[in-house]
Amino acid sequence: MSTKRLWVIAGAAAVLFAVVVALAMVFVPRSSEVPAAPSPTASSTGATAPTPSPSTTPTQTASAASPPPQAITATCENTATPDFLALMAGNGWVSAETQDAQTGARPFDRFPNGSPERTIICRWGADPGAPTDNVIDLAWSPIDSENAAAAIQSLVDSGYLRTDEAIGVRLSAPQGDDVYLFTGNDVRWAPAGVDVGYITAPPGFS
Repeated sequence: MSTKRLWVIAGAAAVLFAVVVALAMVFVPRSSEVPAAPSPTASSTGATAPTPSPSTTPTQTASAASPPPQAITATCENTATPDFLALMAGNGWVSAETQDAQTGARPFDRFPNGSPERTIICRWGADPGAPTDNVIDLAWSPIDSENAAAAIQSLVDSGYLRTDEAIGVRLSAPQGDDVYLFTGNDVRWAPAGVDVGYITAPPGFS
């Protein structure tokens, strides 16, 4: 084989090799063109749950304290029964409060704990302020059970006669000088010859 023929064959082989290398570079992806594997995403189960905001507990607004019920105001007129008022009107008599007077009936002062608060003593007469015996004194007062029990026992110890009635406890002086009536939440007093039933609790008192 001639030298010229050998160079032709070598040149052809070189060309073929170059073609093969070129094709390999075309079809084999370069490292920069290899798609990157997708980065893992956090699954729903692994996701961090949102932190719940603290619930707002409604605060109760303190309502204004209800004012205490007003104390019942006792008067000579509302602590006397309609029958007694009619009798006084027929006589032309009027009333005056004497619980703060220096003289006059003081029937509750003898109680072990003294006269209860809100005691009212009424003098009825043509002129209650005149120094005369032609008057009627009546007394009424609220009283709690403890003080009532002490007063009742004191009166019994001093000789008063006890009578238990539907309305309460009646205590009568041995000589009939006066009468006390304890009803459970108030006490009433009338002098000799006057029915203690003429005295009543003021409207709204209980």
